Amino acid sequence: MIRIQCPQCHERLKAPPTLAGKKGRCPECNGVVPIPDELSQLPEQGVVENSQAPSETASRGLALEAPETLRRNCHYLICNSREMVARWDDDGKGWMIRIKDGFVKAIQNPKQIPSMGNYILIEIQITSADTHQQLTGVQGFSLPGDFVLNKLTKKNENAILEGVEGTTDLNDRQRALVRQRINAKYLPNIWDDAVDF
Repeated sequence: MIRIQCPQCHERLKAPPTLAGKKGRCPECNGVVPIPDELSQLPEQGVVENSQAPSETASRGLALEAPETLRRNCHYLICNSREMVARWDDDGKGWMIRIKDGFVKAIQNPKQIPSMGNYILIEIQITSADTHQQLTGVQGFSLPGDFVLNKLTKKNENAILEGVEGTTDLNDRQRALVRQRINAKYLPNIWDDAVDF
């Protein structure tokens, strides 16, 4: 296990070696925690060496699983390998699906929802700090299986989260779609001190 410390709240955490080089969420403060590529990092950089005996607080793992509910400080995109298929913006409109002329409510247009393919749910976390907002996290979750997007037509907006099967990396096109969506919703200063994804 890689033992690390949250840079925000200093909670001691652990992560499996398979997550080296990725980012996770602290279960205590919900902050983004980078997981180092190598264990050779110095302890003052947030890594607790393996030779130390694990304490009770060090037994907490990073929260890399899918959220149980859509978070109010986040935006969500559903993408295939090359384009955005749906989005959720916490604006009271619910899930919006892409059609030829723009976006429409998924719940009112079930026949417009694609039924086959592999999709990724992308969570974009924005944090408000004083007078500005900051991009603090981007995480991808796998949505495999046919007809998984039919959950977008449910009255419960969180139903899509039942189809998530784990985390996944974003390709270059999906990262570009995230940047495009953020630029459409926020002022340019959102990129000040933003996390790298």
